[in-house]
Amino acid sequence: MKSRIDQIEIAKEIRRDPLLLRLSSLAKKEGLPLFLVGGYLRDLLLGIPRKDYDLTIPKENFRSIPLIEEMLQLRFFMVGREEAETTTYRIIKEDLSIDLTFLTGQTIEDDLRRRDFTINTMAFSLRDDTFHSMEQALEDIEKKVIRLVSSHSIDQDPLRMLRAIRYYCLLQGFRLDPGLKSEISLKKEMIKRIPGERIKAEMDQVQLSPQPAIAINALYDSNLLFTLFPELKRLEGLGQSTHHHLTVLSHTFLMIEKISGALEWIASRERGISLTREDRLSLYYATLFHDIGKADTYSIDEQGKIHFYHHEAFSCMAAEQIMERLRFSNNMKNRILRLVQNHMRIHNLSEETKETALKRLVNQMGDETPLLVLHTLADKEASRGILSIQKDQVEETHCFQLLDLYKQKEIVHPTPLIDGHDVVALGYLPGPKVGRILNVVKEKQLEGEIKTREDALKLLKERFEIKSGS
Repeated sequence: MKSRIDQIEIAKEIRRDPLLLRLSSLAKKEGLPLFLVGGYLRDLLLGIPRKDYDLTIPKENFRSIPLIEEMLQLRFFMVGREEAETTTYRIIKEDLSIDLTFLTGQTIEDDLRRRDFTINTMAFSLRDDTFHSMEQALEDIEKKVIRLVSSHSIDQDPLRMLRAIRYYCLLQGFRLDPGLKSEISLKKEMIKRIPGERIKAEMDQVQLSPQPAIAINALYDSNLLFTLFPELKRLEGLGQSTHHHLTVLSHTFLMIEKISGALEWIASRERGISLTREDRLSLYYATLFHDIGKADTYSIDEQGKIHFYHHEAFSCMAAEQIMERLRFSNNMKNRILRLVQNHMRIHNLSEETKETALKRLVNQMGDETPLLVLHTLADKEASRGILSIQKDQVEETHCFQLLDLYKQKEIVHPTPLIDGHDVVALGYLPGPKVGRILNVVKEKQLEGEIKTREDALKLLKERFEIKSGS
């Protein structure tokens, strides 16, 4: 990469992007000082394709925002607080992301000096076709180093500590500047000032990076992990049973690394699993949280064996507290808790487990079934203790069976043969008892013992009808 930028070549590259070409035409027509900044230009120089656009305009040009919306045929929504001058106008649509902010300072040079890392201190005027950058920006891109713009960068926004880890994972071959590492270690407690939803948004990007295991280890090495998740601290150095060869925390880190291998292994056996963004986040967070409860359930029996009885329940309680703190959505919270609560289910199946039991498991897990399979395979590969390898074939066979059963809609979402009204008609009051009776009927349906509404009503009458005088 050249250390000097050819502005004409940059302008040509930008005009090849249809969206930027339209924005440039608008800026020229309206005389609007609209700048493309940061990540897009950095990745353009690195040869990384992207559809994330960061734009900035002077605050006095805020009335031009509707013109931009009209040109894009899209609408911005506001993020952040206007009174704190952290407002971002954002568009999210499929694989497109646009952020529009106001300049900090009077000029684009003032704005660049207040940015996070030197590799992001670049801007291109879509009105004038001029390139602007801080002196060290191009040099640090060439050297592949992530460096703070100033010693005040973290003070201005402590979330930049977490963002540095994200860049470290996303930008292949880049390293963290020693000064940045020192600043993070020194100022790590400042991350607690950041609202939970902002931390969650940045952690999502870390988890979705191509190398989430490297990210988690970097968070640990930088002393940020325990600041963000103090619940994990108790797992450091906590020994396990002979099924494991690592301490609980090291096992968790390795398990995150093994998820990608589990995906590839499943795909190589013609049972590929397609994961959405929400699937990936649910799986990685569940992996991070699944063994937190082991710190509360550690025990040693008379033979010297280590046990963690019912650690799943304690892990769920800790995970729920973390997710409340970081403002997870209810839907994602419920998905993660289902995985954590049930993460031992496949491990505990025996060679004699019947298909009816597998059907019940698929029905109970629903759309989390593929995630539970991946979680189990990664867990198994990250264990590798003396007794772990002995169970490989049994667990792998069950995983394949569960994935095959998951394809059958009548198992995942069986059409109910009866409803609560049918149970209430037997004399029951609405409440939990009705739900338990319906679950019994559903299990018999899954096992193939009943197939029609008439069969279900007959079962109700024979097993649950309230006899007069009883």
